[in-house]
Amino acid sequence: MSVSAWNTNRQLRRSQLKTPPLRLPGQSLEERISELQDTFMQDAIITVFLILLAGLEWVRWWVPIPPNPFPATTLAVAAIIYTWRKRFPFVAMIRSLRLGRDGERVVGELLEPLRGKGYRVFHDIPGANFNIDHAIVGPAGIFMIETKTRSKLTGGSHKMFYDGQAIRLEDGRSFQKPLKQARAQAQWLANLLNDGRGTTFTVRPVVVFPEWYVERTGPRSMQDVWVLNPKALGKFLDHEPQVLSTDAIDAVSHALKQHCRRPITEGSEE
Repeated sequence: MSVSAWNTNRQLRRSQLKTPPLRLPGQSLEERISELQDTFMQDAIITVFLILLAGLEWVRWWVPIPPNPFPATTLAVAAIIYTWRKRFPFVAMIRSLRLGRDGERVVGELLEPLRGKGYRVFHDIPGANFNIDHAIVGPAGIFMIETKTRSKLTGGSHKMFYDGQAIRLEDGRSFQKPLKQARAQAQWLANLLNDGRGTTFTVRPVVVFPEWYVERTGPRSMQDVWVLNPKALGKFLDHEPQVLSTDAIDAVSHALKQHCRRPITEGSEE
């Protein structure tokens, strides 16, 4: 991809997060730690380079070798090309991660008022090689919430349609992957909560798209996965019947707290 094409694509796409997330507790310290780590790494790289340069000079002093810049130049050119080509996907990955992080924080802020309605809110629940963005436990049940911060073309539509089978954009494109992911993660969470407890809890999968308007085109009874703007979640919950008692809410919340505090080994199964 050329530089001009990359810049053009970057300008065409924009973040849909109109309201930046609030700062987190200790965020200034986290940013300072990252700055110090970056500074240390830069100093360490310079130190290693100077050590190698000094070692090369000692070798040349000990074993007289006529200068031959071609091997080093070849390696340098190869390194420059490799680094330049790797830069574009690296920058794109960082931008995508930052967008996802900010989206999760925005959704997290929107979930906090639910605590006043008797819900317990959990974030970043670790799983086996994945994480659940959010989960809420309250009178209406247990809900697994997956955040999707999908970019939009500048000037493009911010509307999508959901019929219970697929999510469709106004340009005709449709996708099902978020639905499959949400169902799988909700089932994993249900298995975690039901394991060895003699209970049968069900978990409702929810996919939220910040700053997108979601129009439902099918009967709600046929939609096992909720797809909506996160600001609408509270109203959806208000129309749900109470299915969990206070004791059940406490039990599920305790199980989730215990799980979140337990170290999770990558690739392990719960």
